[in-house]
Amino acid sequence: MGTRKERASGDIGVRIGFNWHDRGTATERLDVEISQGTTPTNMALLSTWLVLWLGLEAAVLYFWTQEPTQGNAGLGYGIYTAFWAFFAFRIGKVWMWRTRGKEIITVDRRGISVAMAFGRRGLPDFFAHGAYQKLERVKENPTQILRTFEKAFWSMGGETLQFKSGKRTMVFGKQLTERDADALLRLLRPAAERLSKKVESA
Repeated sequence: MGTRKERASGDIGVRIGFNWHDRGTATERLDVEISQGTTPTNMALLSTWLVLWLGLEAAVLYFWTQEPTQGNAGLGYGIYTAFWAFFAFRIGKVWMWRTRGKEIITVDRRGISVAMAFGRRGLPDFFAHGAYQKLERVKENPTQILRTFEKAFWSMGGETLQFKSGKRTMVFGKQLTERDADALLRLLRPAAERLSKKVESA
C-alpha cells in the first residue's frame, strides 16, 4: 500500500510503520520501523532447529564424558565444538532477530540513520545530507543464487533498498515485498530531499 506525504503516521503492509514528529519545526523528523517477525510456522521451525542443535551438543558432551579420551579425540572434539558453536550462534542470532529485531530508519534535517536493533538497542549508521546519494531499490540479479538464500526466513539478509556514501553501499529493508519496498522508497526519498533542502536554506 502506498503512502501520502500529508499522513502524520501510518503503516506500509504489515511490517512497516512510520511516524512524523514535530512537522514544520527545526526538529522535524521521520521515524520508520520495520519489524522482522515471520510466520508462526517459520518460527516453529526455527525454534525446533535451535532446540535440536542444542540437544545435539548435550548428547555429544554426555557421551564424551562417559569414555576416556584416546589419541586425537580431544582435537576432533575441539574441531566439532568450534563448528557447533559457529552455527549455534548463527541460529540463535536469527531466532532473536525474528522475535525482537527491527530496522529503524530516521530522517531529519541532519541526515539519515539506519540501525539494526534488538528491541530498542541498536547502533545506528548515520549519513549527513550531501554525503550520500542514489536512494533506490536494490537491483535483483537472477544469476546470484545467494540472493535466494538471503531471502529465506533463516537468514538476516535480503535487503531491498540502498544508497551510496563514498565507497560504501548502505542496504536495508530486509526481505520486504516488492510492493512494500516501492512504497517505502516513495516515503523516504521525498522526505530526505525535502529535509535536506531545509538545511541548505537555513
